[in-house]
Amino acid sequence: DAFGSGASKAISDAFHTSGLNVTQMLLFDIAKRSFRADLKNTLINSPTRIIILWAESIYTYIILEEALQSNVVGPYFTWILCSRISLNSFNITYKDNLIGMLLIEPVVGAVINAPYNVTLLNEAHKIWQEYENETFPGSTNVDDYALFAFDATWSLIKSLEELCLSTINNFSSSCLSCNSSSSCY
Repeated sequence: DAFGSGASKAISDAFHTSGLNVTQMLLFDIAKRSFRADLKNTLINSPTRIIILWAESIYTYIILEEALQSNVVGPYFTWILCSRISLNSFNITYKDNLIGMLLIEPVVGAVINAPYNVTLLNEAHKIWQEYENETFPGSTNVDDYALFAFDATWSLIKSLEELCLSTINNFSSSCLSCNSSSSCY
């Protein structure tokens, strides 16, 4: 879908900037619930052994099921997952092949006792409730991904603020100021 394609381009661009190359992308058709190319042949004939799986949990399970049946999981390949799934859902005969998987999951600052701007978070909740009340789940039920996005945005704001305060490379002359506002976006 468009979101997945945009995300894969962003990941590829970030890797390229860091000197890593994405050699190939496999597209999974969520309507047909299958790959547009042969998963096994594509992976076996590829020089890479690291697969990044960017999909929702339901599709992650389907993709891994096919990968297990094609014998392109552990120990031959390392899979990096971005969705939480239960490994107990898979057939027990594949248990040994489930090694070599990494799960990357966003963690909100409050979970690890990292500082965050409570005032700004409350203001964001008020704005969300005012303009999108039908989607606002209540301040105690906000999804961790939404909180992670909030934390990432707040970290960016604080990083830019620090950069603007520094005199290194004369950045401070071209910065905007927040005037010490707790709700500066």
